[in-house]
Amino acid sequence: MNSASDVKVKTTASLPQDDVDDYPEGGLKAWIVLCGTVSGFFATFGYVNSWGVFQAYYQQSLLHHSTPSEISWIGSIQHAMIFLPALIVGRLFDIGYYRAPFAAGSLLILLCTFLVPQCKVYWHFMLCQGFGVGIGSGLMVSTMLAVVTHWFQRRRGFAVGVTGLGGALGSTIQPIILRQLIARVGFPWAMRSLGFILAFVLLIANMCIARRLSPVKAPGGLLGLHAFRRSSALSVFAVCTFVTFLGLFAMSTYISSSAIAFGISPEFAFYLVAIANFSGGVGRVSSGLLGDRFGPMNIMIIMTVIAGAATIAWPFCRTIPNITGISIVYGFSSGAWIILIVSTVGQMGGIEDLGRRLGAINTIAGVGALCGPPISGLFADSRLGYIAVGYFAGSALFFAASLIFVSRCLLAARGIGHRY
Repeated sequence: MNSASDVKVKTTASLPQDDVDDYPEGGLKAWIVLCGTVSGFFATFGYVNSWGVFQAYYQQSLLHHSTPSEISWIGSIQHAMIFLPALIVGRLFDIGYYRAPFAAGSLLILLCTFLVPQCKVYWHFMLCQGFGVGIGSGLMVSTMLAVVTHWFQRRRGFAVGVTGLGGALGSTIQPIILRQLIARVGFPWAMRSLGFILAFVLLIANMCIARRLSPVKAPGGLLGLHAFRRSSALSVFAVCTFVTFLGLFAMSTYISSSAIAFGISPEFAFYLVAIANFSGGVGRVSSGLLGDRFGPMNIMIIMTVIAGAATIAWPFCRTIPNITGISIVYGFSSGAWIILIVSTVGQMGGIEDLGRRLGAINTIAGVGALCGPPISGLFADSRLGYIAVGYFAGSALFFAASLIFVSRCLLAARGIGHRY
C-alpha cells in the first residue's frame, strides 16, 4: 500500500494542499488501516500493559528472591522503551521510512516472547521482556499513532480511541490467557502460546498499515527543537507528560501484587489487571469521542484528576468489591492519556512534522515511564507500603493536571484551533 511513499520525499512547500486538507474520515482503505493499528496495539500496548500479571507471578515464583522494586524495573523499562525510540521513529515516518522499522519491531517482539521461557535469572528477563519487547513495541507504536492522523482529522480522537481499544483488548485478553495457561500447561508453554497469537495479530498489522500523505522533509532536523521554542504550550505539555508518566503506571504495575498483600486470593488478584485494562478500552474510545466534541485538553484534565484520585484511594480498597471498583475507575480514566496525546499535539503544529512532535513528546514520556514504577517500588518497600505509592503517584497526576491547564491557557492565548 503506497509503497512509493517510502522512497519519494517532498518538501513542505511542494506538498499539495488538497492532499493535506481532504481527509477521508472513513472509507474502506481508512478502516483497513485502522484495523491494522488496532491489531498492532493489541500486540504492543496490550502485551506491555499486561505486565502486572508478570510482576505478581515473578514476585511469587521465578524471581521471588528479587524485591518488588527490582522486578518492576523490567516492566518499567518495557514501558519506557515503547516511548524512548519515538523521536527517531517519528522522524523516519515523516520522511517516508516506516515499513522496515515496523516489521523489525514485530519480529523482535516475537523473538523475545519465544525466548522468555528459556530465561532463568533476572538479567535474562530484563533483556528479553524489558528491552526486547519494549524496543520492538517502540518501533511500532509511534508509526501507528501518526498514520491514523493521515486518514482522520475531524474524527481523529475517535479513530485514535479505536486504535487504543486494540491495546485494551490485548491487555484484557492476554492476562486471562496467561493466567489460565500457566495453571494448566505451565509458564513456558503459556508464553509460547502467546507468541503464536501475537504472530497472527502482527501479520495483520503489517499487511494493513499504510500512510496516505506523501512524505515531507520539514525543516528542523531530527530533534525539531524549534517547535518547542516556538510554542510555550508544547513545552509545558512536554513537562506535563513526564510528570504524568511518573505516576500513571504505578497502580497498573502493583495492583495485583498489592491485592495479594491485602489478603485477596491470588486467583482473583491476577484478574485485576484485565479488569482495569478492559475499563481502559472503554475510557479510550469514550475520551476520543468526548475530545472531538469538547476538546482533548479539557477531557484530559478531567481524566487525569480522576486517575489521580483513584490512585490515592487504591491502597485503602482492601476488599474485592472495593478494589474492583477502583480498578474500573482507574482504568477508565488513565486510558484517556495515550489517546488524547495525539489530538493535543496535533493542534500544536502542522501535519508535516506531526510524527516528529509526537516522537519528541513520547520520548519524554518514556523517561517518566522508566523512572515511575521503580520509584513507586521503593515506596512499596517503605513503612507505609502501598499507601506511600498511592500518595506519590496520585500527587504526580494531580500536578500533571495543573500543567495541562497551563498548557491549554497558553494555547488559547495564541488563538490556535477552536477546541482545546
